[in-house]
Formats: sequence, structure tokens, C-alpha cells
Amino acid sequence: MNMPSYLNPSHWQDLKRSFDENGFVILRGYCSGDEVDEMRTHLHEVHERAASDKIAIGSMKSLDAMHPWFQRYLLEGEHIPLIKYLIDDGLSPDNVSWISKPKGVDRTFPHFDALGTYRIPAAGASLWVALDAMDLGNGCLHYERGSHLNIFKEAYPLPGYDETNDRIEPVVVQPGDAVIHSARTVHFSIDPVDYSRPRNAMVYVYWGASSTVDKKRSARSNARAELQSIVL
Repeated sequence: MNMPSYLNPSHWQDLKRSFDENGFVILRGYCSGDEVDEMRTHLHEVHERAASDKIAIGSMKSLDAMHPWFQRYLLEGEHIPLIKYLIDDGLSPDNVSWISKPKGVDRTFPHFDALGTYRIPAAGASLWVALDAMDLGNGCLHYERGSHLNIFKEAYPLPGYDETNDRIEPVVVQPGDAVIHSARTVHFSIDPVDYSRPRNAMVYVYWGASSTVDKKRSARSNARAELQSIVL
């Protein structure tokens, strides 16, 4: 299997320029079809052991604690050197999440991942991997270019946020496409028109290794304590 160009350091300079400017980069065809199938298979294995009410809400955190494959991908995945390069820091892994939007579940409202974080400063990035095709019909993600450079209120959803501003970019993806976004980048999804089409995604979340743990916030978070001291 050919290595994706995104994993070749000779391509990283342009990616970093875009990441620094926009707060995210889109990686088309990041995972091969076989890799997407493997990710889907292990997600299904987690779902088989999970309570049905958790699956019904369309999201689940800390899959790395539920399945060794997700833990290895979080700690040893080939994306790690690239994310370190993009954020100019080492990585402190946080968790692996699954996100979908089944009928009856609210869309993801405008927010940034560092909201309420237990890390100081709230610096980091996530690898978001599409397992299904997503577009305006089934509620694709939208990112605000350059929003990682702004200061927003610590609230979900962001109060008074203009979802139609000219910096918003809808991210239409195919299975295997990926996005690396800053923990400070505002993003949201839209209400699906067609709920019959799935929109499953995996998210691998990291904090910058140079940030420190706020023990009071950490005690109130869902973060796994054993991950907080790991530096990649």
C-alpha cells in the first residue's frame, strides 16, 4: 500500500501554512478503503458490547479504554508526527470518540473543543476521520477559517454566533477523508435533510504536551487519568 502524501514530511510545510492560517486542514483520501473498513469493524465490536442507550445518542467517548485497537491508533498512529509538526508541540493523548447524528439527536452546535478543558493553555488538535460520505444532505461539518486565532466565550453553543459568516467552510467528505483541526477552531454540523444516510466519524483527540493539567478541572472531566502524563 502506498503511503498517503500527507504522511511524507516533504508535504508538511504547505499543510502547516494552511493550518496556521485557517485552524484546520482537510486530508482527502487519508485512509484507504481497507483502513476505513478496519476502523468500522472495531467500532462495531465496541457497539456490540455497549449499552443500547449509549449508541442511540450517537456519540461515545473513550473508545481507547474499550478496545485495544483504538488505544494503539491513539498512541501509535502514523498521524502523530504530522499533528506534532502542525501544532509545534508534543502530544498528550486525551481520548478516542465516535460521533454520529441519528434522527432525534441534536446537531452539533457551534463550539470549539477546548471549551471547559482541563489543560492550561487549551492548546491541541484532533484527527477527525469520516467513515461515511457526508454533505449538506446528511449534515456535514462546517469550520470557521481563522477562528482558532479569536477569543470566544466559554459556552456551548457559542452565544450569538453567526453561522452564515463568510469564513464558514462546509466540509464535504468521502469515507477515508480526514480533518486535523485545532482545539480552538470553531466548528458545527447542520441539521440533516436525509436521516437515512449515516454520518459516522471517529475523532482522535490530543492536547499539546507543553500544557499542564488543571487538577480541579481534571477531576470533573471524563479524561482518563492514566493518559494525562503520557507525552508522544
